[in-house]
Amino acid sequence: MTEILNGPSFSRHDNPKKLIFMLHGYGDNAANFMHLAQPIDQEEWQAAYIALNAPGVISGNYMGYQWFDLYPNGIYIAEAGPKEFDQINKEVGESVTKIINTIDQYCKSLKLTYADCFLMGFSQGGMITFEVGNFLQKKFAGLGILSGRIMSHKPIENDNLRETPIFISHGELDQVIPVKSYHKSTEFLQQNKCTFESHVLTRDEHNISPETITLLQKFIKKIL
Repeated sequence: MTEILNGPSFSRHDNPKKLIFMLHGYGDNAANFMHLAQPIDQEEWQAAYIALNAPGVISGNYMGYQWFDLYPNGIYIAEAGPKEFDQINKEVGESVTKIINTIDQYCKSLKLTYADCFLMGFSQGGMITFEVGNFLQKKFAGLGILSGRIMSHKPIENDNLRETPIFISHGELDQVIPVKSYHKSTEFLQQNKCTFESHVLTRDEHNISPETITLLQKFIKKIL
């Protein structure tokens, strides 16, 4: 069971027809992210929301988790070398596998498919959201990258990902992940002929504002 991630869930329906998986940011946890479910939810979607805790623990932060270490071998990721990136890629791969295992379990128990699933993440959770979509040889209903960035620079070879609707948004005043990361990410998606919708929130910092939630609702309504 260590290959399955845990976290809280919310649904207004006994037999949900759609699944929306939520991945928190670095140092946060699923319970803190779960509060977005009700503001996002629309009755007609008949959706269940599942927020997952990342598998990595952070030393000195017993309530916070990480999808991969920002300080591999004690070196901050911005100064990391090949050895450190090998470690990061290993941890990313492990997180991706556990997320997929968890989604598989929910789909099996509810008799749903990946076409019924929307995967979204904030900050580091947004980075992992893209990695899951890029790795998986199945098509999600959609992906949401909120205040994150795309780490990969390799051309996309996964046709399922190219055809998956992607929502990507960022606060223009973000000082944690500067908005230039968003621009690089949207340029990458465009170069790889992905299907995406992008938004810069001019008054937002590193947060999910009511305006972002409204835009996300409109996007999910189109794809579900």
